[in-house]
Amino acid sequence: MTAGTIPTLDEALHIDVKLEIERISAFIRSEVRRRGAHGVMIGLSGGLDSSTCAALCRRVLPPDQIHVLALPERDSSPKELLQAHNVAKQLGLDLSEKYLTKYFDLLGIYSLVPREVANDRPRLERAMSTLRRLSGSPSLFTWSQKFAFGERRGVLGGILRNNLWAYAGKTEAFVMSKVRTRMLVLSSQAMLLDSLLICTTDHSEWSVGFYDPLGDGAGDLAPLRHLYKTQIREVARELEIPQEILDQPSSGDLAAGLPNEVAMGLSYEQLDHVLAGLDLGLSESEIAQQAGVSRAMVKGIREACSMADTRRALPVGIVSSS
Repeated sequence: MTAGTIPTLDEALHIDVKLEIERISAFIRSEVRRRGAHGVMIGLSGGLDSSTCAALCRRVLPPDQIHVLALPERDSSPKELLQAHNVAKQLGLDLSEKYLTKYFDLLGIYSLVPREVANDRPRLERAMSTLRRLSGSPSLFTWSQKFAFGERRGVLGGILRNNLWAYAGKTEAFVMSKVRTRMLVLSSQAMLLDSLLICTTDHSEWSVGFYDPLGDGAGDLAPLRHLYKTQIREVARELEIPQEILDQPSSGDLAAGLPNEVAMGLSYEQLDHVLAGLDLGLSESEIAQQAGVSRAMVKGIREACSMADTRRALPVGIVSSS
């Protein structure tokens, strides 16, 4: 690439993995020292992001300063819980478990979506496919963000608001209540142990708002928020994270192991290429061609990024007149 030329999307996503690991490790070490904390707290799900965060912390902190906590519940994946234990063992960490089933039951979360529905992945995927067609958007996630945090307009918006909210509202409450209750447990445990809570959100999800600012987006340190998901896979591979974690689709592990890519409507590789293209200021047609997606999808991702900015500005208030 010559000076002044615009890099390809692959070039824009390239990182020096070893240098990045050193940079993140130094960041974690310096922040723990600066804050005078007794360590860090990580919600170890057995997925890519949390496993990578644990491995990075282990490079610069002793085991007794790294608290890893698994939060299984009725609808969790036993496979991911086993992976969390394997990662903890590989890193020489003691993984604690707090089962949230009784708390979710007490809060009425499970009454919103019965077990047979929450664990029926084909049914969930059919429902999402139907909503995607009705919305006319290539990404159901983008449309749902606009509906939830923007303006509830359009034909599907009217149908959901006036006719289907009893179902759609329960589904939203089911998902978000789980995410926020998990964070309540993690943050309280972090405070009890005088530890900094690690936020495992990556740049891909942060950019489009595929996280909850009051849930999985909360914390004291966000060591991966500057890295795209595909870049984190490179870092994880260098850190010798188990191959089964590298290969499995990322999921919030909220119901039936539904992959995040199903909701987004494109792969993380495609999403990262689109986001890199937007960062470079390329046209939607240029991005679509290089990323292998439609222009409508690129436009949808751009809108999701804008809506993510809107969410990060919440709660809104009245501007002082003085």
